[in-house]
Amino acid sequence: MNSAFSSQILAEKLSKLNSSQQSIETLSHWCIFHRRKAREVAETWGKQFRELPKEQRVPFLYLANDILQNSRRKGSEFVNEFWRILPGALKDIVEHGDESGRSVVLRLVDIWEERKVFGSRARSLGEELLGKDPPSDLAEKSAKSSQMVKVVRTIKSMLSQVPLFKSS
Repeated sequence: MNSAFSSQILAEKLSKLNSSQQSIETLSHWCIFHRRKAREVAETWGKQFRELPKEQRVPFLYLANDILQNSRRKGSEFVNEFWRILPGALKDIVEHGDESGRSVVLRLVDIWEERKVFGSRARSLGEELLGKDPPSDLAEKSAKSSQMVKVVRTIKSMLSQVPLFKSS
């Protein structure tokens, strides 16, 4: 594995990312190898994500998912860093993406909740997205949780306007 890391090298690798499992897993392993640079990885991911056309953003979510799930065994660096960036990315896909993108967001949120990727910080994220009331103590957990609750409420509101996601 190439031991050199820089934000520029990561940006180049991200520019070549596609939706194939091999592409996602290869870059995920490289990022995890450089877990001491988790903050730079997450910040570069976020910067590149914002610059992408909407149809190219889903592979970035799959990459973040792979990094999050496979890095947890080695530490929480990526979980903490992506927690700061993902709410905005999810909101952006829900607001500006297509139905497929919104579906991916919901599926990933369900996976993260089921596997407790973000621990108790996001334990009711899926319920909130699907229209159930969040636990009253969720908003009190931390400033980061408050930010996530606001984003989730926005996402819930937007999704309720899309026929596929309306609650019964």
